[in-house]
Amino acid sequence: MEEYKPDVMLAQEINFYSETNLGGFSVINISSMGYGTAIISNEQITDVNKVHAPHPDFFFVKKTIIARTKNIQFVSFHGYNGQPFKNVDKLVDHVQAILSVLCPGPTVFAGDFNTWSQGHLDAVKGVMEENGFRHAYTWPYPGRDSPLDHAFLRGVTLENSTHYESASDHFGAILDLSYD
Repeated sequence: MEEYKPDVMLAQEINFYSETNLGGFSVINISSMGYGTAIISNEQITDVNKVHAPHPDFFFVKKTIIARTKNIQFVSFHGYNGQPFKNVDKLVDHVQAILSVLCPGPTVFAGDFNTWSQGHLDAVKGVMEENGFRHAYTWPYPGRDSPLDHAFLRGVTLENSTHYESASDHFGAILDLSYD
């Protein structure tokens, strides 16, 4: 984080044990099992909404954090995994549950969507496009042909993007954005 100095950062799969400095996150929705999300911003964060997935993954429920900063609504998303069956319908239900509580206007909806197949990605893209989002960026997951991580934008323009290796099992992404 020090190297890139982001204005806003979205994080997924965080927990009390893996994050040594949770105080740095402006808003968090975490669990001890490691499936929480967070948003950090260098400006004030408002309109915080913590949403749980409608279906549990085994014995835990995925958590999403939604917040507004810099006049943009941000969604830090960790999608329904569905192991071992990778159920597409439950992933779409999870995305729709988040979409149902969003406010209109510029929004960045990004994170680990757990799109294990092209069918998963197509289903997610369909529901997102129906709600005014466009699929703006996908970044690779090490060792997989199908990416799990995506950014969808509404009312925001992607100017530049890249990904980087991190301590996580996922790569991180850097998005340079603009909006009117």
